[in-house]
Amino acid sequence: MRTQSASLPCLALLAALAACTPSTIPGTQISDTQDNRAVLDVLGKYQSAAQALDSDGLFALASQHYFDKSFMARGRSPVDYTHLQKMLSDKFGHLKALKLEITIKDVRVKGNDAEVDYFMVMHFSIAESAGEKWFSESDDERMVLAREDKAWKVMSGL
Repeated sequence: MRTQSASLPCLALLAALAACTPSTIPGTQISDTQDNRAVLDVLGKYQSAAQALDSDGLFALASQHYFDKSFMARGRSPVDYTHLQKMLSDKFGHLKALKLEITIKDVRVKGNDAEVDYFMVMHFSIAESAGEKWFSESDDERMVLAREDKAWKVMSGL
């Protein structure tokens, strides 16, 4: 009996602590907030547009202040908003199909700025003179966003 009466307060304490734990977005450890969901919605639109080979849909997600210097690590010039649409069109113009899998690692929202860290696996096919050829790539990625006129827009990472 003594063990049962001592464990009841512990169970009540655990239940109270569990009730105070913030909820998370299913399948992640990301806090379920309106901003986090809105930012992840942009990432979902990115995934859908990429898989549809919709360069215009991807361009629509970009801020007019878009600037991505990650291309410099690959020996290419940074991409700004002015050159983004052509870069996307060129990139997707050679693809026949694309499958993009995204695993969300972290979302950080501070005021009107946000970052999403994720792991991506991309399978894509390119039309070649000898036929279609499939490739795969995977890497850690980061998308940087800013809230503009109450909508989240991508600043870099497309």
